[in-house]
Formats: sequence, structure tokens, C-alpha cells
Amino acid sequence: MRGVRRERLKSLLLREISDIVRFEVDLPEGLFITISAVELNKDATKATVFVSGLKPEDVALAVERLNRASGFIHRLLGKRLRLKVVPRPEFVIAPEVMS
Repeated sequence: MRGVRRERLKSLLLREISDIVRFEVDLPEGLFITISAVELNKDATKATVFVSGLKPEDVALAVERLNRASGFIHRLLGKRLRLKVVPRPEFVIAPEVMS
């Protein structure tokens, strides 16, 4: 995948996953998290989604819940995006939260 197309896809995934997490996924009230970045593997079949937030324990809880809902999020991405292969999201804690 070319560099410009890859960057556009990462930007699109960041925006769409953020919207899905904000409006469609049921997270506990008062959980302040942000989808900070998206990285794609070489063939763009898997998207590693970095989650950050104010409290490390909130981020850990959110990552656990989002990984459980990853199939639902993948299905919504498939409905929203016009791609042959929609990357399957995997949520991880952003490196800046762990330090």
C-alpha cells in the first residue's frame, strides 16, 4: 500500500473509530479516553488502535471493554467504509499512558 493512501486510511480509521467509540459503544459513565493513533500492519488487515486518557486505570478498563466490542466495531466500520478489506481493530494502551 502506498504511503499517501496508507496515511489517508489511518486518518479515516482514527476519525470513524473515535465516532463509534463515542456514540455506539457502551462505556461506563465518566470515563475520559481518547483514541490517540491508529497503526496498520503491512497488508492493512489489522489496525492497532492506541487509547489514552486521564487515569491509567480508566484507560485499562476502556481497552478491555473495547477489545470485547471489537467485533461490533469492525462490523460498524464495514458498514461505514467502502473498502474491500476492513481492518480488524485491536485496542492497546498508548505508550505515553504507561510511563
